[in-house]
Amino acid sequence: MEYKDYYKILGVSKNATQDEIKKAYRRLAKQYHPDANPGDKEAEQKFKEINEAYQVLGDEEKRKKYDTFGSYYDFQNGTNFDPSQFGWQRRTYTAGPDEFSDFFEMLFGENGLDLNSILKGFNRRRSPFGSFTGGFRNARTAQTGQHMETSVEVALQQAFNGGDRILTIQGSNGSMKRIRMKIPAGVLDGDKIRLKGQGINGGDLLVTIRIRTEEGQELQGLDIIQDIPVLPWEAVLGTTATVQSLDGTKLSVKIPPGSSTGKKLRISGKGYKDRRGKRGDLYIRVKIVVSDDISIEEKELYMKLKETSRWNPRDNKV
Repeated sequence: MEYKDYYKILGVSKNATQDEIKKAYRRLAKQYHPDANPGDKEAEQKFKEINEAYQVLGDEEKRKKYDTFGSYYDFQNGTNFDPSQFGWQRRTYTAGPDEFSDFFEMLFGENGLDLNSILKGFNRRRSPFGSFTGGFRNARTAQTGQHMETSVEVALQQAFNGGDRILTIQGSNGSMKRIRMKIPAGVLDGDKIRLKGQGINGGDLLVTIRIRTEEGQELQGLDIIQDIPVLPWEAVLGTTATVQSLDGTKLSVKIPPGSSTGKKLRISGKGYKDRRGKRGDLYIRVKIVVSDDISIEEKELYMKLKETSRWNPRDNKV
């Protein structure tokens, strides 16, 4: 069995943050997606590996188990990695290849290793090569339905409104198939949606929702933080700007005089709304922007301001 180095597959370090892992996954998934590489078997296989790696590293619980298990055993044998030392034998399916690799199935499959029991054994300083017959789940037969897991990125606006989404996954015969799923309005990041009968041999497909925000936008719980570009003189003198909430409402926002980048202005009850109808707040965050293409007149005015102003934020003195 080939050992899967999920960090290497995504091109990130073992100390990578969840945000770094997500960005790496997005970039690679876009590059190797079957829709962008029709008929390219190598790209299709790469896409499967990327998806599998993100299934583990993008899930904090799975990542913790993967890292912990790896810290107790030297996984440097590559294709010579032998899981039978832990009592695990590869199951067989007459229907064709599985969604994930043998390595993934060994660690996280329904008939794979019970990592909790094994890790407890390690923590008791028992040898990983000893008897751990109680630490494994019972294997299923080839005819039994097998559940599958995957994740899908959903834009913040679609998560708020809900709607249909097409998933491209590997079918039980190894080919890629498309599944239409309904995204319920108000779904939260990390929510799981079960699609009955869409797994292997009639098992279920469990889809984890990952909400994607745009640049300059953050979702914190039910609160939304949204950047608003403000010109330098608007920041000094104050201004009124118009923003649009997720429900399409146009809101008038007063930027008070003397606003610095990072200043937040709260609009109550205009944030994200979950499936129960509970809604957070919208925070407009000031971001002062400067054009890199200014006229001679504008530059002269800035020079005059420089000569006139006595304030320096890097100096405590005025």
